Amino acid sequence: MNLNQTLIFGHKNPDTDAIMSSMVMANLEKQLGNDAKAVRLGNINKETQYVFDYLGIETPEYIADIEDGQNVILVDHNEKTQSVDNLKNAVVKKVVDHHTMNFECPNQIYYRSEPVGCTSTVLYKMYKEYDVEITKEVATMMLSAIISDTLLFKSPTCTAEDRAIAEKLAKIADVDLEAYGTALLKAGTDLSDYTPAEIINIDSKLF
Repeated sequence: MNLNQTLIFGHKNPDTDAIMSSMVMANLEKQLGNDAKAVRLGNINKETQYVFDYLGIETPEYIADIEDGQNVILVDHNEKTQSVDNLKNAVVKKVVDHHTMNFECPNQIYYRSEPVGCTSTVLYKMYKEYDVEITKEVATMMLSAIISDTLLFKSPTCTAEDRAIAEKLAKIADVDLEAYGTALLKAGTDLSDYTPAEIINIDSKLF
């Protein structure tokens, strides 16, 4: 891998926010003139695959490890146990998250975590702050992540900000928020291809 290229990824056993936020963040970095690439640390679940099928785009490359000195950006996580193997020898450039902080770094970095229901809610604000266009495709990815993480605004972690931003994104994505959200969540309820162990460990995280 190109050590100068920044790899962007969410946590292991990725959910929709982890995958979509990595892609949305990679797009932001590219628009800012940086060499960045979204990758994933696990398999794509059916809910997330629904978004890729809807948009007609390819899933990011899977990686299990990184080389020493690799530039990385973490999204939707900061726990080392949830991250890529060999993270301790990587150069962490940025972290964008919405979880409790449990992160140490030997150098100064851009670290942003907000008490909202989804990482993509934070990324929406970053796009606005950098004055980067939110395309229909990017809006759909952000919206899908917010719907997933907030269970269509029914999760106790959902905030007024998540809902307000989702409504703005739905307009850009040109979708009916309730109809699209219901279809997305329904896609994730199909467990027919999972083993009992896989069902138990859906969206599990190590602490």
